[in-house]
Amino acid sequence: MNAIIYFFMFTMGAVLGSFYTLAVYRIPLKQDITHTRSYCPKCNHKLNFLDLIPILSYIFLGGKCRYCKEKIRPRYLILEVSSGLVFLLFAILLKIDLLNINYSKIATLIFGVLFLSTVFIIIGIFKEYKKIQQSVFNFGILAEACYMIYLYILDTSIYRYIIYLVTLTLMTIFNNRKETNEKLKIMSFVLFTILGIVEMATIIFWNSKLVKYKMFNHFEKGIYG
Repeated sequence: MNAIIYFFMFTMGAVLGSFYTLAVYRIPLKQDITHTRSYCPKCNHKLNFLDLIPILSYIFLGGKCRYCKEKIRPRYLILEVSSGLVFLLFAILLKIDLLNINYSKIATLIFGVLFLSTVFIIIGIFKEYKKIQQSVFNFGILAEACYMIYLYILDTSIYRYIIYLVTLTLMTIFNNRKETNEKLKIMSFVLFTILGIVEMATIIFWNSKLVKYKMFNHFEKGIYG
């Protein structure tokens, strides 16, 4: 059962990796990323389903466009594989299991997908255009803020979530000002990334501790029960 979950997570990561390459190219140009079919940037030929299978299409087509034979940049394959592996690792660390899943894992999984998507796209756009795409960053901040609110509702005694929410709010205000320079936006993005990683790591750590605690109790009952 776990193998199926892990395969699904890797595949989902690879599919999203393919979407990231599209988003990195189209978002700065203000092109549609949801309804317009993918096309070759060289010959503008619309791609069919077989051209869009993550990883496999690149391999079977020999890294070239099926129609104009233009060489496809290796970064597409690298991003699809990298994204798949990151999502696979995330699923393994979170110990996702269909027989033992809860709301906390689902919420963390959803946030993880949105958070990682934001990070991948922003880094991709920055690499190409040397700027932080504010619309994508705002989406990521909103997702992270919602996750912090969820965690605070679960445990209102942890006041750092309030500090995080204030920090994210200030990020949004300052980053959307015209006077804000690119260096401050980069610093905000780094802080945003650190906050997201820390909270996911914390949830994964406590989830692991909880699993071990339950196993210990079960073992103890077996001996002394």
